[in-house]
Amino acid sequence: MNVLNYFSKLYQEKRELVLLSWMYVAIIVVSVVIAGILALFDQALGVGVLIVPLVSLIALTMNVVAWALVKLAGDSFLSKKGQGKGKK
Repeated sequence: MNVLNYFSKLYQEKRELVLLSWMYVAIIVVSVVIAGILALFDQALGVGVLIVPLVSLIALTMNVVAWALVKLAGDSFLSKKGQGKGKK
């Protein structure tokens, strides 16, 4: 129950990137466990399922980089805009 409270607190604080990151981590962990179990029965199938966590890891990395670039651009633009108004 404590985990649900943590996620609801993150949602209320509008921390979408953290929630998104946790969802990707959950998908990666579950997929690796499922791939491991499937590999016990059929190695090719288990290795094939490992594509899911790989794609999730790539998507997580791209989302974090894109989020950081947008935040950096937004902060830079807003701080320059705010400084311009203060000088007038």
